[in-house]
Amino acid sequence: MMRSGSRMITAIGPVRLPSIGEIRDTLTLLAHAGGQHTPIGLVPTTASNRWDHRPQNFLGNVQELGPCTREEVPHLLTGLARAGASAYPLNVAVAGDFLLLDISHGLGDGRLALSLIRAVAGGHSGTPLPEWARTRDSALPLARALSRTFASSPARVAQLLEARPSTAHDAGPAEVVSWRSAPTAVVESAPSGTTAELRRWRDRELPGASVSSLLFAAVARAMRSRGVGIDDKVDILFDCRRYLPAGATVNGNFAAGVRFPLSDPGDAAEMSAAIAQATASGRPLASLALSTVNYRRRLRAGTAHTPATHVAAAPRARLVYSDMGEAALLADLDWTDEPGRSLVTALSEPADPASIVFTSVRRGPELDVSASLHDNVFNPELVRTALADALCDPLSLLSRRIV
Repeated sequence: MMRSGSRMITAIGPVRLPSIGEIRDTLTLLAHAGGQHTPIGLVPTTASNRWDHRPQNFLGNVQELGPCTREEVPHLLTGLARAGASAYPLNVAVAGDFLLLDISHGLGDGRLALSLIRAVAGGHSGTPLPEWARTRDSALPLARALSRTFASSPARVAQLLEARPSTAHDAGPAEVVSWRSAPTAVVESAPSGTTAELRRWRDRELPGASVSSLLFAAVARAMRSRGVGIDDKVDILFDCRRYLPAGATVNGNFAAGVRFPLSDPGDAAEMSAAIAQATASGRPLASLALSTVNYRRRLRAGTAHTPATHVAAAPRARLVYSDMGEAALLADLDWTDEPGRSLVTALSEPADPASIVFTSVRRGPELDVSASLHDNVFNPELVRTALADALCDPLSLLSRRIV
């Protein structure tokens, strides 16, 4: 994944941050503390598919930008994403009271991003290192999760086979045009308490549904109401640590994407049922295993990653949803503004030019959602407006009759 250029640029603020020197020292201490058994300090070798532990030479840019406001953060995220892929798996920028961490997905997923933000933002001189920085991964986590999930419950294999999406009605080849990457971020926040309102609505209307599935459905409805054509397949990112026993540790990337063909991505009941069935059957874990096998096969063939160079002439948006969950470990940072004005958000560049990646982060009653897209495929202001609609009044969108 390091060679794909895939990365997440996460921003938080406003918080009182350590100095640039303290940030660099914290990251160097993290690299030494974990040795080669934790992600910080690892870099990919150029001659093989392995990683080297280089605690003195793993960090890319650590730059200090000018002060910025909350409203300027999306512009900063966009600028960093367009600066080009870094040869280093970790880069840092500080803009006044805002911290931006550029992390290769080869190092880890959203879990590492939040843990690293906490360690860096709170890493003043003398601060103890977090325990995860000294804890190596559990042995063979993927094999262990597969055995635990499927060997003990053969019925899950049958459920998994039943859940495989059909490709019988896939559309034929579409007209395409040349394309180049143009990553862009837009960010919106929900009114304080929106998550609690969604829970109450869920308890009345769709008991057992996840709040995330309700939010995703509201986003799909808002996009469509603003005139954005959306694909009937959606991608959901799952944290596969749920299939490991309590106490197991995976510091690296253990997330998997699952594609769902839906009759209507704006139908909260259908979205919720699809996610629940996939989770229960172990489909995310199977997807992670399959993608690992396919990647290794492509790596041996010398075609591990082939960047997209074309996009459909009339693209329909493929919605991708990533819920980073509750960022409780950030609660005790030294925030410098009232809670409703603070921000935790991320840009995750879509590999598919026609995809739009929505990333949500919750902090108690607060909810921040970003949309990462390519602005030469979709209008970012139109997407931002649709996202604002979904977060301003998701219950109104969810209560409308589907037509």
